[in-house]
Amino acid sequence: MNGAVTLTNVGGSVVAHTVNGKLVATVARATPQQPMAFTSLNGSVDVTLPAAIKANLKLRSDQGDVYTDFDLQPRRQDASNPNPDVDIGRNGRRRVVDVNNAIYGSINGGGADFEMRTFNGNIYVRKGK
Repeated sequence: MNGAVTLTNVGGSVVAHTVNGKLVATVARATPQQPMAFTSLNGSVDVTLPAAIKANLKLRSDQGDVYTDFDLQPRRQDASNPNPDVDIGRNGRRRVVDVNNAIYGSINGGGADFEMRTFNGNIYVRKGK
């Protein structure tokens, strides 16, 4: 809860979260049906992925920036939604609009799903070996 989280050479399915601290992870492998999530409320999220990984990324920092070494190809959040940043629904007679400020992209053609999110901090997606 109040401290850093460090993960080294992880694979499979990972969900890692800290409230007040930095999250650092080195991913060794990813499986398409095994999503991964790395989040922090008050701290940076720094994830190193293998250079040849095939992945779909959802990246969001509310009070920070997003950096990557990869050639990130933008992609739509939802193919059925013509505007991926706005989701419109109905709640009785009131109209609800939810703006999603996440960055969606793929690496090396896409594959396993990764979510990286922080409220106060930067996100770093690094290219490993």
